[in-house]
Amino acid sequence: MRLITLLCTLGLAPFAVGQEYSIQAPDQAHIRQRIEVNWAAPQDTGGMLEIRPIEEGARRVAYAYVRNNPEGIEAPEAPGEYVLVFMFESEVRASAPLTVVMAEATVSGPDSAGAGETLEVSWQGPASRSDNITWAQRNGGTIRGTSYGYVQDATQGSRSLRAPADAGEYDIVYVSGSTILARHPVTVGSIAATVTAPATIHAGGSFEVSFEGPENSGDLITFSDRDGEARNGIGSYTYVGNADGNAVMLRAGETLGAYDVVYESNGRVIGRSPIDIVEASVAIDGPGEVSARTLFAAGWSGAGNAGDRVIIVDPDGDEFDYAYIDPITPEVELVAPEVVGNYTIEYRTRGGSVAASQALLVVPAEVPPGELLVTQARAALGSGDAVEIILDASGSMLQRLGNERRIEIAKRTLTELVNETIPAGTGFVLRVFGHREVDSCRTDLEIPLGPLDQSAATGTIQGINAMNLARTPIGDSIAAARADLADVVGQRVLVVLTDGEETCEGDAASEIEVLRNLGWDIRVNIVGFAIDDAELVQTFESWAAAGGGEYFNATNAEDLGAALLRAVATPFEVLDSNNAPVARGLTGGDPLVLPPGNYRVVASGSEVAVTVVSEETVTAGLGL
Repeated sequence: MRLITLLCTLGLAPFAVGQEYSIQAPDQAHIRQRIEVNWAAPQDTGGMLEIRPIEEGARRVAYAYVRNNPEGIEAPEAPGEYVLVFMFESEVRASAPLTVVMAEATVSGPDSAGAGETLEVSWQGPASRSDNITWAQRNGGTIRGTSYGYVQDATQGSRSLRAPADAGEYDIVYVSGSTILARHPVTVGSIAATVTAPATIHAGGSFEVSFEGPENSGDLITFSDRDGEARNGIGSYTYVGNADGNAVMLRAGETLGAYDVVYESNGRVIGRSPIDIVEASVAIDGPGEVSARTLFAAGWSGAGNAGDRVIIVDPDGDEFDYAYIDPITPEVELVAPEVVGNYTIEYRTRGGSVAASQALLVVPAEVPPGELLVTQARAALGSGDAVEIILDASGSMLQRLGNERRIEIAKRTLTELVNETIPAGTGFVLRVFGHREVDSCRTDLEIPLGPLDQSAATGTIQGINAMNLARTPIGDSIAAARADLADVVGQRVLVVLTDGEETCEGDAASEIEVLRNLGWDIRVNIVGFAIDDAELVQTFESWAAAGGGEYFNATNAEDLGAALLRAVATPFEVLDSNNAPVARGLTGGDPLVLPPGNYRVVASGSEVAVTVVSEETVTAGLGL
């Protein structure tokens, strides 16, 4: 009788007994509940389900096209009496009554928190579509822009929720649609931090900042205008979650002025320390006069920073040879131009400013120089030494070079490296990022420090697969190498193989500086794979130079093999007949230009005598 009454109220004629259209569904549901409707009809597909208020002439409040059996439809958000109808060819073919009641939920959590603090919140609820846990004003409506999280299909559970940035009285709420089903009151208190930084820093300089603060997720140390809000462009920034204890490294920009180093939490500055960025004082100490095409050393002193270069230019400003400085080595090596004449040696900052210069006269060589090429068949690494490979397996490594994906080329080349170049038993570490989670900045230690087991390493490498949309945490991976290589007693070789730029807001330059400041015998080499961005190449070059290593560019599979071979090559030094060092390099590199004469090539426990002949290339094989 209830169905007939409803149909009459809606102006619909009741169906005769035995009619072919029918629907079966629960007669009660809570708001926004998904209702499963079984239906029968002469046709196999087509039609529509609608939910309408029982009032005469009321418009539908929900609908769903009939494609499956049973078919789902979502109950309205307002409690009340409704009718569920089956429509076909714009006519009601079947109907059933539906009572919609309020849904029930509970939410719980701590009673108080600091601004921006991450809380653990528990709930029970209907888990309707898009139900979520978020923040509301005390006994009021939800607050846009605050932390929230969907419950998805879990009718009970817990999740992390970040407190609002401003102190006050709030509620944690369970929200279904626009209806708040449950509340839990939370008092959010104000927070503060202390920051200690030097009063002055030279332009481009790195420095340590100590801090005390809430250390909420996403908190960072950065720069601001004096007494202003944090902003980009003044210098670097570092998340406190990456801190070594309660200290981080920052790098100043090159714009002089009065600024603050600030602690920022949830978009608010809660602590600051004033700092003045002042002009860097640098001097060049070159030879003054050199013979054409000869290798020479140019010293520098003062406030040198990673990314600075020493470069040879002619009077028209054309550039010749250059070298990035290593901040802990007070000289660079350059090759004089072939054309005699007047030149200038310039010290250029990372930002391109000329901080110092000195005249250089290039004169004809009394005897034309020769070239020395130093080779080695296998890396000279002992049982106390270690190599760590950091492999980029992020989404960009799925791009193809020819018929093969970049990641497959990298895996094959690494397999050759561990089987043919690095001696078995050498300390070995493999760290990989980009292969575990989508849109993630995680970095994973796949092979911890231990003697190289070539078979096991091969298996691990072959099991790596790049993941689309994964990100590139180069800085965090280099930071993790501090722990990865902590137990090494000999030399450490860190090799970063990547095809793109940092995308996780890390600061690789600062992390490399931290590594070098540990006093280890370490060199950081960067291998860029399929990099076609000249600015990014310069960045990688500066990182490698600051790490006491080199940058190697690889555009194809053959180049990548050669680059990795160079990345683990043996450092050597060339001594003249008076045992004075005149050049240094890595085995397998470009030939060195030297005056004719007798020399000794000295490398890790090995040496070979060689005679350089004018206008000829001589090869010295270390044979290790």
